[in-house]
Amino acid sequence: MLFYNILFIFCIFSLVHGTNDIEEITDINVASLANEIVAWVRSGQETETFKESIQRLAIPNDLQFADWRTFTGLNSIGICTVCKSVISAFITLWQQGMSQNDIERSVTKLCVLLNFQTERVCTNVVKLNAPIVFHIINSKPNLTANTICGVVLESKSCPLNDKEYEWTIPIDDIPIKEIAMKKESNETLKIVQLTDIHYDPKYEAYGNPDCGEPTCCRKGQNSTNSSGKLAGFWGDYNYCDTPWHSVVDALNHIKTTHQDVDYIYFTGDIIDHGVWETSRQANMESLYKSYTKIYEVFKGIPVYPILGNHEPHPLNQFAPKSITDDELSTHWLYSMVADLWINFGWLPESTRATILQGGFYTLSPKKGFRIIVLNSNVCYCYNWWLLYQPQDPDRQLQWLVETLSEAERNEELVHILSHIPPGDADCQRTWKKEYLKIVNRFAHIIAAQFNGHTHNDELQIIYRDKLTTNASSVAWNGGSITAFTHLNPNYKAYIIDNSTLRVKDFDNWMYDITSANENPTQQPQWYKSYSFKDEYNLTDLSLNSLSDWLVEIKSDKDIVNRYYRNFFKRASPSLTTSCDLKCKQKYIERITVAPLH
Repeated sequence: MLFYNILFIFCIFSLVHGTNDIEEITDINVASLANEIVAWVRSGQETETFKESIQRLAIPNDLQFADWRTFTGLNSIGICTVCKSVISAFITLWQQGMSQNDIERSVTKLCVLLNFQTERVCTNVVKLNAPIVFHIINSKPNLTANTICGVVLESKSCPLNDKEYEWTIPIDDIPIKEIAMKKESNETLKIVQLTDIHYDPKYEAYGNPDCGEPTCCRKGQNSTNSSGKLAGFWGDYNYCDTPWHSVVDALNHIKTTHQDVDYIYFTGDIIDHGVWETSRQANMESLYKSYTKIYEVFKGIPVYPILGNHEPHPLNQFAPKSITDDELSTHWLYSMVADLWINFGWLPESTRATILQGGFYTLSPKKGFRIIVLNSNVCYCYNWWLLYQPQDPDRQLQWLVETLSEAERNEELVHILSHIPPGDADCQRTWKKEYLKIVNRFAHIIAAQFNGHTHNDELQIIYRDKLTTNASSVAWNGGSITAFTHLNPNYKAYIIDNSTLRVKDFDNWMYDITSANENPTQQPQWYKSYSFKDEYNLTDLSLNSLSDWLVEIKSDKDIVNRYYRNFFKRASPSLTTSCDLKCKQKYIERITVAPLH
């Protein structure tokens, strides 16, 4: 069972399994390293070989928060080897009858030895996830290290070769109903997208922003403050989330500035990044407080909310509907938000059934317009329930096809809202492949998509072909209210054509954290940083125009620099980091999403 716990240690903070010379670990034999770990756990003695391995594998402090799934080449090979070795070791220990408590203690100790995190963080992470991982391993005893590492890493160096993950959503036999192209209208809608609040009830202004834990600026961390830095009043560029007064200020600014707003799209993540000390009760309190405040500020304005991957407890864990054990189930979360969202008048009663089924829903705010909200968090590689139910969790994608088919028959145009973007590298490959296939099939009625999760100001253009010559859909990312990490808070105000329901333009609104914290007694100075059309000199935001723009941006240094600056929301800590033109092009590459086969 423990391999799930150690895997959580590896993944849940998106930590790099770094080394001082990572090429050295490519020659480590999986079985040999696994045997060393087993022997260490059994005897409590650290052999010279074990000590040498730990020394080579321990994470440098400056790499603790990097994303190891982005590794390529030798780094990727090395990480896969380590993943399989560690998981194989603890599979062996579990099969040999070691107790749950002993395994958890060993995992915690190994977590500290490898410098993944502090003992406090390691201990609590293991404790929070133990019930889930025990249930999964007891239910699926044939799970192997190859499958587990394949799901979590899913790369050429660590492929997922498990037939259970080979599934498809049948859509080829659904006849396409052609819909007459609607002409652009002079009338528009205004939609404000608000995302990734990450409200931290423990945020402490003038606290410790450099605490050495996954989230800082929190009460109780001042004893580790050796840097002399102080957390800002309005937020902080470091690994810190959002104080309540900053959440309220953002909501009030939106309300005051955009009195003509028609809809609010809230694309998820209320809960903070203090993932080692969450609780169901604390999550419920933050969710209730935040949703209630959104309702009070925007009373009378329809709000269409989404669940983020931080909302459940533990983090990322969305159990299938078939899991009814109260300790493991996600029903508490689905039930709570269904009650809130419906009682606030944001959603009709008809949405309750699918929210309770899996956190997704659909509604029509006006004739000819359908909103579809997905819980794309189920595809997240750090959702351990993917190992339990890998095939279309809770039949959500099948429901999506059925909902889009009905919208097509009714000649409705659609906005799709989901937290995790369609091309996100951390979305399990088969789920992502099937989702992109569905989008391409129904692209003629999907007017726009809206996402959050990454905290960056970016977009994705989805293509029908591998050569990326035929664009089918655009997914707009809202950025984040949180400054976590090295970013400025922002939100977006979209101008939507009332007929085609496509985005005509959007304005990005933000404030500078440094400037705001210099005047803590004054409200932050929100400002419109740019209009997308004006910033990139576009006549419109049609698929053809955006495709041409993407071709142009790859060879235009000025546009690359603008996009890079906006990607990080003009935050000085990010922009002062060395990044040449080749480095910046990597952020441009994220825009393109090709179909997977």
